[in-house]
Amino acid sequence: MLRALADAGGKAIGGARFSLTSVMPGVLLVTVITAVARAGLYDVGAKPDFSDVAPRGQDVSAVALFVFFAFVVGVLLRPFEAAVVQLLEGYWERPSPLAPLRGAAVERHRRRRDRAQIVIQHSEEVAQAERQAASLPTGNRPPAGSVSLSELVDRDRRAARRRRVAEQAERVRSVYPTEVRPEVPGDERDPDGELMPTTLGNMLRRAERLSGDRYGLDMMVVYPRIYPFIAPRLESAVTQQLSLIAATASLAVSLGITTLAMLPLLLRWDVWSVLPLAPAILTVLAYRGATAAADFHGTLLATVFDVHRFDLAKAFHYKLPRSAEQLTVLNKKISDFITQDTARLDEEMDDRPLEHPPESDDALHRANSNGPAET
Repeated sequence: MLRALADAGGKAIGGARFSLTSVMPGVLLVTVITAVARAGLYDVGAKPDFSDVAPRGQDVSAVALFVFFAFVVGVLLRPFEAAVVQLLEGYWERPSPLAPLRGAAVERHRRRRDRAQIVIQHSEEVAQAERQAASLPTGNRPPAGSVSLSELVDRDRRAARRRRVAEQAERVRSVYPTEVRPEVPGDERDPDGELMPTTLGNMLRRAERLSGDRYGLDMMVVYPRIYPFIAPRLESAVTQQLSLIAATASLAVSLGITTLAMLPLLLRWDVWSVLPLAPAILTVLAYRGATAAADFHGTLLATVFDVHRFDLAKAFHYKLPRSAEQLTVLNKKISDFITQDTARLDEEMDDRPLEHPPESDDALHRANSNGPAET
């Protein structure tokens, strides 16, 4: 029944990615808080009574009304998924109450990234020194008998430890974006990449840099224009991954609010005082799930632009360049033209000559005939 209601609600509000999982965070929030209240756990001096939590035979109408109410709350909260994701990304501009924390959070991630870069650089320098020492002529090497077995073991252990530390640093560095837009002055942005206050935000920002920017395309501006050309299976994978990010982010926020709502249980000073720990742990796990989904989402976005980086130029009926530099310049011009509200095509594109292929070869015609996959 709920699945049918969810599908009907999704069609009613026009949500292409709407499903039962979209309303689960809101349903979970209402259900848990209601169960805790009905059990009397908020009454510090009273003994909890869980007999009122489970519905009785005569409470069928009340149960049905509660299920409907919880579902409606979930449906009403669904349009705020985008705002929830942006909150976890770190878009904390004023009047957001988190705005004062933005600077400190960005600085924390900058130090974490810089430490990882220093570790990677140090590991590379040590490895290069070891390779240079191994390439010395035999006469310049110390005699084998001058190094004891224990020293050799310690050396191997240090090398293994150094490799593990370097691998961990590389994993940390891979979370953060790298600036690949040469037109952005170094004094206006972080030369290593614009940082966000959260891990999820940095991973999604990295996805933007690794997708369109390295081809001269502004991903946030160009992606809606490239969307009609995306291969059906690739479009389906991107849509599913976006749904997963939104669902896990909403679940993390819902569990976080549940944790805050259960904090008064700490005043009981009994075994039920540890109950808020459960949603707190699940909040962390849900957020880690969102970051893992964002990592793979970045790979999918990069694949979209790797495969369809020529389609926008084809849609404008421009002759495809024969070099990577010319393609990047053309893509950059197209991105700038789309971004500006008052730009004219003949002025922005320098009246670049057009070519009109047969209708069967036209990019827009092929997009309309094939179309993205339905989900």
